[in-house]
Amino acid sequence: MGTGQPQLIPVDLAAAAAELADVFNDLSNVLDEFRIANLAPDTPRDKEIKAHAQALEDQSHRFTAESIGAALQSIQADLANIKTVTRQAKDQLKSLNDFSKAVCIATAAVGLGAAIAAGKPDSILSAADALRQAL
Repeated sequence: MGTGQPQLIPVDLAAAAAELADVFNDLSNVLDEFRIANLAPDTPRDKEIKAHAQALEDQSHRFTAESIGAALQSIQADLANIKTVTRQAKDQLKSLNDFSKAVCIATAAVGLGAAIAAGKPDSILSAADALRQAL
């Protein structure tokens, strides 16, 4: 039997913030579509709706930043290794003469940046490992 206390369900803060970012971005886009379809440009009403759409987009960006922060928080123990491998990549690129090796390192580094931007901890760790292997 229950104790009468509500059960707390663990929340993935990174995923929750990413979902909010998507929702607010979609809302901003729909509001812009409404504005373009229904209002004359550069009128007070157009400017008001445009300002609201921009505010929603700004909030979406803040949620994206929160998502990335939460993802990085969840892999905090691995951040030092991720920083080390990115520094190693930079150092290796400075003295590299092999085009295909440079492209391989660059591709892996771009993948790591994309994983961080996506805010998915497992992808970040996999991408950091891929960069390490590219070295």
